Amino acid sequence: MPAKQEEGGQGPPGGSLCLWLVTVLLLLSVLAGGGCLAGYLLLPPREAPAWLPTVGLALVALPWAFWVVTCAYRCVVARAAERRLMAVAPANAGSMCSRSGS
Repeated sequence: MPAKQEEGGQGPPGGSLCLWLVTVLLLLSVLAGGGCLAGYLLLPPREAPAWLPTVGLALVALPWAFWVVTCAYRCVVARAAERRLMAVAPANAGSMCSRSGS
């Protein structure tokens, strides 16, 4: 049975496979990054590879980067839609006033 569509074309939360896939990938990124950082702290300095803290920090920062880029994208799209609406609204308002006045 397909999920019901809500207003705006979005289904109920958790109804999308893509949502779960992104969630799992971000969770795995944080867990792997934490594992790298824990390994760097627990291993003796001579045995810990030099790349371990860099990879750990990158994996832990990946979800933050994802959400910052997502937020920026949503802001840009909303602003573009607002500008389109403002460009169309005066033209429609003028034509409606001229029609109602005759």
